[in-house]
Amino acid sequence: LPICLDAALAACGVEAEGVAGASGEQADAAIEAAVLEADAAHQQQLAAWLAPGADGGSVEPLPPQAQRALASVGVSPPVRWALWKRLLQVESMVPLAAEAAKVRMLLATPLRGVADLVADVHTAVEAAFGPCVVGDGDGFPAEAASALEEEGVAVLQLLLKSLSLSYSPELGLAPFLAPLLLLVAHGAGSAALEAGGGSVTREALRGQRSDLFNCVCACLGRLSPALMAGKPWGMPVTATVQGQVHVPAQPPNQALLLWLWVLLRYLQPALALHLQAAEPPLSVRLGRALTSLLGTHTDAAAHLRLIELCLFSIPAEVAFPRAHTPVLLVCLLARGKESLLAMPPDSLLPAFTQLRLSTPREAQLLHEEACAAHASLPHGLAAAVADAWAADQPMPPPYSVAWLQGDELDPSLHTPGRLRRWVVDLRPEAEHKRGCFALTRHLPPAEAKRPEVREAVRAELREICDDGGVAPALLTSGDPRTDKGTPGLGAQLVREIVDEFLADGFANLGVLQGGFHALSLEQRSAMLVSDDVAPDFSSPGQTDRLAGAKAAAERAKAEAAKAGEKLTRVFSFGRKPARSKAAGEGGTP
Repeated sequence: LPICLDAALAACGVEAEGVAGASGEQADAAIEAAVLEADAAHQQQLAAWLAPGADGGSVEPLPPQAQRALASVGVSPPVRWALWKRLLQVESMVPLAAEAAKVRMLLATPLRGVADLVADVHTAVEAAFGPCVVGDGDGFPAEAASALEEEGVAVLQLLLKSLSLSYSPELGLAPFLAPLLLLVAHGAGSAALEAGGGSVTREALRGQRSDLFNCVCACLGRLSPALMAGKPWGMPVTATVQGQVHVPAQPPNQALLLWLWVLLRYLQPALALHLQAAEPPLSVRLGRALTSLLGTHTDAAAHLRLIELCLFSIPAEVAFPRAHTPVLLVCLLARGKESLLAMPPDSLLPAFTQLRLSTPREAQLLHEEACAAHASLPHGLAAAVADAWAADQPMPPPYSVAWLQGDELDPSLHTPGRLRRWVVDLRPEAEHKRGCFALTRHLPPAEAKRPEVREAVRAELREICDDGGVAPALLTSGDPRTDKGTPGLGAQLVREIVDEFLADGFANLGVLQGGFHALSLEQRSAMLVSDDVAPDFSSPGQTDRLAGAKAAAERAKAEAAKAGEKLTRVFSFGRKPARSKAAGEGGTP
């Protein structure tokens, strides 16, 4: 059956007549008929698109309906290799035969680590084809599997030499290549993987070598741009001993791993803190999982489906597709959250190794989870993870949590599917009075220094955030990384406040990048201003914009009031919150 029946039927435009209201065997028969009809319609549409025309082939893009069905229904093995080549435009790439002289020169160049390459390809092919390899008779011949290994080694050697890279298992290339060899086996005429019998000859596989090489390059160009740029471990390190030189970075990609931890702390804070205490550290295994595109944690069929979805089925609401692989890894870790949290630090490494996707359905579900998580990320975090993954520019060290932009805090700009932010305002009283966001809990520096007050504030916010759709955001006067930007607090105390929120398991926590001073004039005009303090806006049109922004903020306030009377007591909307008698006697506000 397709991975998602409803999505498959909708994508193929097939009405599931008789399914609704049916039960028992009648429902099973109706569902099976609807599925077969949907699959047949989808495969027929793909075959028509792939059929050669007068000019030798279709140049039109894949129809939207077929594109949606590709994500939900998948592709039958006989046409999958042809479809991939068409979608990746492999036919338009320069074949190896056209550059025979360059290829011979590259193959004559020695490659460091070739013994490890041969061993890793053997292991990967054995894992991918092991269940169907037989010595003789029906099935996939062992000789054909050996031929596939030779092709895999030849293609990876040519790729690495063309990029001037040595082979390392940390590149993850062997696990990545194995599912693509499944495609080539079909393209070379293997009937053993489908109906039994037949074989794949070395001559047939060599005929696919050029297409396989170009397909690998196209896939890695989209999914692992740093590798194709010759910088799999990030930007070169600048050394100043005896002059300024660039030294290639060493595995794993440290800049990428730093941002991966920020991503994990944003989506799964408790799990992130637990995994960072692992002994031995998980850095190397996390890096290999990323470079192999999760090939170290998936069976071949599931991995092939995952690569297919990452290549051709990233939804439009995902603004930075290059960051999708790190998000996939975080979602894979989240799937094993309960078992990982139950492990002591010295058992986390083997527990992480055992996380696995065994079926295409599991790969599909993980992809859907990652797309939803990816679309909800703050703009700055998604962009930074994408840049670290591509390694196309030097990456500054990240803050301990995600940066937020001003428009991500403004409730009047809230859009469906995005989190609503409750601001924890850490600025001094005078600054807070001049303007604050509509949904704000003011925590002035004098009170923020008291641990019991901070704990009470977190308890108040927990009741709101547990309802879903709401997450806290910290606001400082200026750059939270500097004492100048955190008057009355200091950068170290702000970081401690951040760590306390993370330790309490607050997901989706963010800090306004640059603090209040980084807000534009328009963003400041969208804030509520206290009645007894005149607004400091003098540019033309600010009065009108301020009036509209205040109206929007008042609407947000009214929405918050609907959640319960307690909200109006807990959160400040431009004025200092009332204090109880207990608070005046040393209790919490």
